[in-house]
Amino acid sequence: MSVNDLSLSIVIPVYNVENYLGRCLDTLLKTEGIETTEIILVDDGSSDGSPALADDYASRYEFIKVIHKTNEGPSEARNVGMKEAKGEYIFFCDSDDEVYPDRFAEVISKVKEFDSDIILWDAEPFDDKGSTFTQKEREYFIHRGLSGSDGVITGKQVIEKQLDACMNFPATVWLGLHRRAFMLDNNMYFEKGLLHEDELWAPIAILMAQRVLYIPQIVYRYRHHRGSITNPNERNWTRHIEALLHVYPELYRFSDEHLKGEPLKTKLDANIARRYLHMIYEYDFYRYGYGVKIDKKQLWRTSGRFIDKCRVILLVLNGATCKASPGRKNAN
Repeated sequence: MSVNDLSLSIVIPVYNVENYLGRCLDTLLKTEGIETTEIILVDDGSSDGSPALADDYASRYEFIKVIHKTNEGPSEARNVGMKEAKGEYIFFCDSDDEVYPDRFAEVISKVKEFDSDIILWDAEPFDDKGSTFTQKEREYFIHRGLSGSDGVITGKQVIEKQLDACMNFPATVWLGLHRRAFMLDNNMYFEKGLLHEDELWAPIAILMAQRVLYIPQIVYRYRHHRGSITNPNERNWTRHIEALLHVYPELYRFSDEHLKGEPLKTKLDANIARRYLHMIYEYDFYRYGYGVKIDKKQLWRTSGRFIDKCRVILLVLNGATCKASPGRKNAN
């Protein structure tokens, strides 16, 4: 197959996942038609057996290639993979996750027919002992409000339909395919070294897209396990908080610049406030000494629900009574 005929590149950042990488690749390799794609494994300076495992798979399958680099985080690993990719579409798959081979095969067989900037699908969470997730947790990875009958619609319509249906939408990079030209034309690289990069990148990507197609199928399986970036073994949240203090103001900035005067802006800003407040309490910003960096006036102004207004009031009261010391930033 010539490079010009390549329809799909699968970019997989790899970092110390020797216990999971083989399972991820095996589900991809069970997919009918996978040999018509390219799989790019970007080893991000792993110190375990992941590099050797990646090289072993590449030696057995000519459509798998490995790039070894120094550790810079998953954002830069995806950027490297994006620059190397030759496919019309790119699928960013995490190395500890899986796909349903039969459903992914349907995607591969039809990818040249899609003609969209983004193709969305659904996912389900699972863990190493079998799924124990609540219905609410499972619903987070479903695009509620979208339908297969929607056809190709704009990214703004995608977001608005979901916000109207459930006041929320999933924001993860592996919930679909992205046209490579769309990303390159809009300079949509991931911000280097940033945790929670999906929460910034994914909403912006969808909002910028003019053609989005939704496939109402659970194609992807997201593994939730201890030791991952979002569920680390050590509970020091400083890096996460500093990342979130960048992510959410940036989402507000994007909304101000690109949605000014549109009805969607009010709905999106309320969703940003809702997500931001959840993270503020989830990661306990005040305990780590970051409460003073929260723009509470902006949160109050953009919050749409009564409960979110109450949470902002509590933040203000907490700031008036809690004088964080520098030592609190290192709390565990």
